[in-house]
Amino acid sequence: MPPMNLFVLSLLLLVLPADGAVEISLDDVKQWANLLGEDLYQTFREATKATEIQEMYSNYAQSEVFDPRLELKQNKKDIEEYLKKRSKMAWDAKISLQARPYLNISDDIDLNDPRKSTFVRFMSAKTGANHARLYFDDHYGRVLEANATEVFNYTANANFYGKKTSSAASAVHVPTPQYNRDADLLRKIEWSRIDELYRANRQATRDLSFQLFCSESSFMRYYPATPWVWDNPDPQNPLDLFDCRSTEWYINGATLSKNVMIMLDMSGSMLGQRFEIAKQTIESVLETLSDNDFFNIMPFSKKPYFLDECAEQAFLLQATMRNKKLMRSKLNNVTSEGKAEYEKALAKAFETLLNLRTPVNWTTPEQVATKVLQTGSSGFAQTLTTFGGHVMGLTDEYLAAIKNYTKGEKLGCNNVIMLITDGAPDYYKEVFQLYNADKKIRFFSFLIGDEATDFDQVKWMACTNKGFMVHVANLADVQEKVQHYIKVMSRPVAQQADAIGEADAVWSGIYRERLFYVSPLNAVRPKRVRVALKDPKSEKLVTTVSYPVVHNNTFMGVTGVTVPVIELKQLIPHYKLGGLSYSFMLDNNGYVMFHPQLRPIEPNTKQPKPNYNSMDILELEVPQNQKLLAGHRSVVLGLDYTSEMRSAMIKCDNTDPKELKILYAIDDVGRVYRQTNTYYAECIEGALFTIGMAIAKGDEHRIARRSPPAYGQVQMSWFEGKNWRIHPEWRYCLVNDSDANISPEEAFTIYAKQMREGGALPELCLPRKELVDRLLLDIEVTNSLTNYWDINWEIDIGKGIHLVFFATPTGLIRFADEKLPFVEYEDPNWAEPDNLTAPNDIVPKQMYQHFILDDNKRTSEDSYFQRAVRMRDRIVFDTNLKTKVWYTDETTSAFGHRENVSVLMTATQAIFMDKALVGVVGVEMLYDSLAQTLKKIGCGPGDDKTWCFLLDEHAYIVYSSLNTSRYSSPWATQLGDRKNSHLGKWFGHLNLVTEMTMGLLHERGFYVETTYVDYQALCQDQSYTVAGAMRLLNPFLSTFKSFHWIGRELWSLLTEYTILGVISAIIRPTEAYTASFHDLNEGLPCDKASHFYLANWKEENWESEGHAPVIAESLIPNDRYDKPCKQSAQGCAVKIYASWVPKTNLLLVAIAQKPSADTVSECYNPEKCPMSVPPKFLFGFTQVYNATDKHMDMLPTDPESDAEFENQCRHIRSKERKSPSKCFISNDDEAEYPCSNASLATSTWLLICIFALLSTIRSRT
Repeated sequence: MPPMNLFVLSLLLLVLPADGAVEISLDDVKQWANLLGEDLYQTFREATKATEIQEMYSNYAQSEVFDPRLELKQNKKDIEEYLKKRSKMAWDAKISLQARPYLNISDDIDLNDPRKSTFVRFMSAKTGANHARLYFDDHYGRVLEANATEVFNYTANANFYGKKTSSAASAVHVPTPQYNRDADLLRKIEWSRIDELYRANRQATRDLSFQLFCSESSFMRYYPATPWVWDNPDPQNPLDLFDCRSTEWYINGATLSKNVMIMLDMSGSMLGQRFEIAKQTIESVLETLSDNDFFNIMPFSKKPYFLDECAEQAFLLQATMRNKKLMRSKLNNVTSEGKAEYEKALAKAFETLLNLRTPVNWTTPEQVATKVLQTGSSGFAQTLTTFGGHVMGLTDEYLAAIKNYTKGEKLGCNNVIMLITDGAPDYYKEVFQLYNADKKIRFFSFLIGDEATDFDQVKWMACTNKGFMVHVANLADVQEKVQHYIKVMSRPVAQQADAIGEADAVWSGIYRERLFYVSPLNAVRPKRVRVALKDPKSEKLVTTVSYPVVHNNTFMGVTGVTVPVIELKQLIPHYKLGGLSYSFMLDNNGYVMFHPQLRPIEPNTKQPKPNYNSMDILELEVPQNQKLLAGHRSVVLGLDYTSEMRSAMIKCDNTDPKELKILYAIDDVGRVYRQTNTYYAECIEGALFTIGMAIAKGDEHRIARRSPPAYGQVQMSWFEGKNWRIHPEWRYCLVNDSDANISPEEAFTIYAKQMREGGALPELCLPRKELVDRLLLDIEVTNSLTNYWDINWEIDIGKGIHLVFFATPTGLIRFADEKLPFVEYEDPNWAEPDNLTAPNDIVPKQMYQHFILDDNKRTSEDSYFQRAVRMRDRIVFDTNLKTKVWYTDETTSAFGHRENVSVLMTATQAIFMDKALVGVVGVEMLYDSLAQTLKKIGCGPGDDKTWCFLLDEHAYIVYSSLNTSRYSSPWATQLGDRKNSHLGKWFGHLNLVTEMTMGLLHERGFYVETTYVDYQALCQDQSYTVAGAMRLLNPFLSTFKSFHWIGRELWSLLTEYTILGVISAIIRPTEAYTASFHDLNEGLPCDKASHFYLANWKEENWESEGHAPVIAESLIPNDRYDKPCKQSAQGCAVKIYASWVPKTNLLLVAIAQKPSADTVSECYNPEKCPMSVPPKFLFGFTQVYNATDKHMDMLPTDPESDAEFENQCRHIRSKERKSPSKCFISNDDEAEYPCSNASLATSTWLLICIFALLSTIRSRT
């Protein structure tokens, strides 16, 4: 035994109390803390060899100071090169398609005749083959199956994260409503076949993602092929309603940014079923708008008005999902006031788009005549008499404002008015001539209702003003009819095709790419689950670059290339920054594309949150200065989106870098840490993106090699054994598609061998040269580390240590593990159940989850790593309640209970060279080892009179000496049994005594209070509509919701309803049709806040101005006994002491009850000593209503009050953003284009298909 440990044990014997009746003092507690700290420190350093690791690195590397500006400029160059390469591939696809001849076969029959050479085949995404089913329009209704000549052979692809793909050909997806053998569709499918180009691109760029083409005819071609993911998991009735034309990348590529004014006719004839169709039409239109667009909704009957009272000042609202949902929620409260005054509504719509702040003067012929008689003049420069006898009085200033109108910088390129009505009484030609003589504002008419027949007026409005008129007869019509407006809005793109260059790439915001989904149809649940399975579709966020394709002056579709966000993250390597600093990326709206604080996945459902792609940068840089107001329902300061920091990020202004004091959260906001950041930004040329760095104060140091790497001297012995890992998702070197079956470690070893043999870095490693060089440094320095660990194994095992590890910022983990001789790592009592009827009935065998191999593979991204680097020079102790181990034989624990399981605990520490982070070293050990050590000290389990705790830096309980504690309690199925375990719980919420103690710890300065506002929270019980993300819920879900409603209503009408029931079902209002506007089961975005209590140490980010750090103290004045339990004052009298455990994150708290031989402690009985009601501490998140603009159920009570208006109408203030750079204004005559689709025929076949499909599914369920 080392001499130091002998000394510690001798001191332990000297301070052991005689029995529970001996009073303890502050000196005792301080002594216990010092002894514990020395024992833990000595054990940890000997086991991990932390000192030796520091010495190893000093021989190969040194600390250096880096310049964030220079680093960011290099990152900017790397990202621009990466994105430019992808955009060029999308551009080349555009050029290739525009140069291809269109299939010149006039006879439609020839395209569908398998006997002829003109027969068109394509590889179907849904079937994975090129077979065809042909329907003949004859008396017999014949169906012919053309057998497949090619079938996709899908194999796992390493460059697509293990997703199965096929490079044989591109796949073609045709939406369900579209007949896939339509002759015109087949011509376009055949024309779009550019697989040679796709294949060449993939061969030239190993890490190239999906290449796409979405046709205006609805089909999508993509390469490489991958199995299609259906929208329902039933293999007998797979459902697919995806349409690529509803994706953001298509709409942004096909159209320009828009200012949309939606006019909703609310005359009496528009009520009932027509109103339901109108609402869905509005929803479908809103689905096509992104944050680059602006809009408003204006119902009108007797008078026109905006749905949102706040909008009277803003006119047009930015089309954020928050604003779209707000408008949609208000549609349910719209009422009719009788006759519709079209002329007034049209004037207000034009005034809104033309930004005319002074409205037109409305008067009557009688009033004009009277004024002329009295004054000799009407007072107007011009008057117009409209249908219905209304007179528009026009002043010179008003006419000049119309003539001199220019759009503000923040608005979209094209102005659009959409009229939703069941018919108009007049043409209102004089109104259109006044405001739109130059036809700069497009007009679209949506004629609503099956019985609507007054086409002429609304058709004239659309046709004369470069728009389109459609007849929306029923709910089934909506989705397809709305697409007509997209086609019209693409005309300027087609007309100005020559003006679109390669530099005019359009980049989308981030979204979930469904091609990365894994289909549940083939998923099989394994009998034994070692690692919790992750849903791949929850993580693969992408941005897509797109270009419009114009063939013979006709818009044909949009090409695109997807870029996974994880690839962009690696181009700003965080290992080159300090341990606390980080990088991020923003889109043109200031929304975060990646950021270490972005939590896009809801932890319970494993699905994206509704607002995962619309989180503003300020909502992730959570300020330290926030405070909760009385009642805990609001905060002192709402986010200021006009802040200098945000503006500097958007403008990429580094002349005066901004500084913020923020709270950094980890463990799903279970812990927060203070740090002060300085922010730098660079704009990405060729895209409207911003990359940024947040450099923490004092964190400008990093490790640098003393000499360049000698690739020829790489030793293969460095890579031997299985006790090392690298980050599973980072690309160190590019790989082959076929490398999916080898591990990242095996792949890197192959490249290391090439380095040694060739004396140079392999070509496929050049794109990540800096990462590879730094990784080689870590591998070389630590190659003998396991030998050091092996020397100490016998001692470690005796102390319950079974795992030692070292992790670096480059993703390398070295570890050594040894099975303890008296421990099992699988549940020895598990037995496979008999008579299982289904795979889901299988009960997986419980197994130990390896701290490294299963739970913490991502080094610097894992919480243990982030905690350690934030507590420099301290060993960070914690309980590991994610897993457990089993004793070979039932064993008596330190708490005196017979146990067959044991809790585990971890200890980690960050290692620095000067001020530069080297890595984090740690151990995992049996929890009983800590309990036994405390038992020797005198603060062990079982003492009824002295209750000891170890609290961590956030006052979570690491140790409790209460003798009811059982190691099996955290996994107990009964709530009462789980309550026996205090591990991991927050100290202040345990009972009244700990609540009082926590209050004293706060008052005395052991902990300081801070408030964290979670702007990424979800709330389940909101009665109002809140913000989400347009790109969040994939467009096919929107269609599915609509069609599912139709099918359900038809089925019910045909089989269950009486005539009265039919009428009721038709006119019954529905809250929402499309998925983006429907209340989701997983909750809606909101803001929540909680107090946190942080350790108060005399260190950077751990000090408080209001509280001087304290080492040890008696918490009750004059070292007296206090009686916290008023209901049982005599049964509970306590002294309380606290002392920090040196060199750790632990605080030792001792609660000593007054000695009494015949009194059993009542301090911890919740019935006799209940907690305060309400609790003294607000620890735990509650919803707050004024932190951002998410709360939307209140209107300003006094719109004239500036403070009231700003509080309730913040959503109308569009945030600073980068406006889309390219605008085309169409001056061409579009008379040759069709301008209406007014057929009274409905999509009958579509209704029948949907009805049959949904009714079949229903009959099976």
